Amino acid sequence: MAQIIRTTNELIVNALYLIGELGVGETPDAFMLSTGLELINELLDKFAADGIYIPYLTTIESNFVAGQETYSISDIFPADITQDRIIDLSFANYKVPTASGTQIVYPLRIISKAAYWNIIKQNNLQARPAFIFLNKQALESFITVYPIPDQPYPFSIQCKLMLNSLGNQEPLTGLPPNYYGFLKYALARKFLSYYPSANWSQMAETEYQDYYETAKNTNETDLTIRPSILLTSVEPFYWPTILSY
Repeated sequence: MAQIIRTTNELIVNALYLIGELGVGETPDAFMLSTGLELINELLDKFAADGIYIPYLTTIESNFVAGQETYSISDIFPADITQDRIIDLSFANYKVPTASGTQIVYPLRIISKAAYWNIIKQNNLQARPAFIFLNKQALESFITVYPIPDQPYPFSIQCKLMLNSLGNQEPLTGLPPNYYGFLKYALARKFLSYYPSANWSQMAETEYQDYYETAKNTNETDLTIRPSILLTSVEPFYWPTILSY
């Protein structure tokens, strides 16, 4: 089955269908489209303020800098990587060239911030990196790798990015289906201030509240099982080391 590529304009039209302002086959006017786009971006700002981040999946490709362990990602501030802020990592790897001209792909193990900061490690160790973790901030994200890269290895990270804003006819590629429904109901509800309608029933309001609570309760949770340090470390006094992860 071919993947359906939805756009912001389709999102606006479907929201107007929900409140009965448009009928099937009717064409929205320019005011509807421009106002709808403005309301979408207002909603994204409001959701972010409430701690709700609309994610979409993408792949970031760049190069590590020799001697640099932490990289900033932002579309607001000057950053090492100009992208929407990362809210979750799916996988990461990097490539090492060989003498024959080919490349070997090495995976990076994704760990939590706690796993990195609560263990013994050697400072300023430069070698091929093995671990990566994400540090989310309000206006930018940071990724840190360990050990510190000793060469400018090309890397690839598949991640969920925070949807900050949308443009006219912009494809909603990578947006999870449940978030499309969330945005559709939220936009329809917002449109009621411009187009009062009796079509917004209690059932529609309940559906919106269900979407909202689901999105609001989707928080970052570290479910990593950490075995006893007696089983994971051979260091003196049994302090855990990063190698145990």
